[in-house]
This record gives sequence, C-alpha cells and structure tokens, in this order.
Amino acid sequence: MLLDSVLMNALFVVIIIWFIIFVVCLVSLSRRKDITIPEKIFWAIVIFFAPVVGLIFYLVFGFNKRRRTNNMNN
Repeated sequence: MLLDSVLMNALFVVIIIWFIIFVVCLVSLSRRKDITIPEKIFWAIVIFFAPVVGLIFYLVFGFNKRRRTNNMNN
C-alpha cells in the first residue's frame, strides 16, 4: 500500500513537471520570430503527438537554432 502511494505521488509530480515544460515550450514557440509559421506548426504537432520525445527534441534542436541565430546577429 505504501509503495503504491509513493509511486502515485511520484507519477503525479512527473506529470506536473511535464505539463509545465509543455506549456513553456508552446508559449516560447508561439512567441518566436525567427522561424516561419509552418515550422511553428511542425514543432507544435511534434510536441503534441510525441509529448516526451517532442519536448526533448524541441528543447535540444529548437532552442539551439535560436541561440545560433542570435550569435550570428551579434
């Protein structure tokens, strides 16, 4: 019984953390000016249909593109 409760609490915390990251990524994606609307739609679809993998890909590849673009402008 205690193990079930601990696992449920851990799962709840993971879901809450995932949801916060999901919302932050979607808001960040919607505010970006350096990518086109089709790219935004692509990333939104990837994030929505492959939540865990999509978020990881966006955090790794999407933010890296922003950093590269900003570094080129400086």
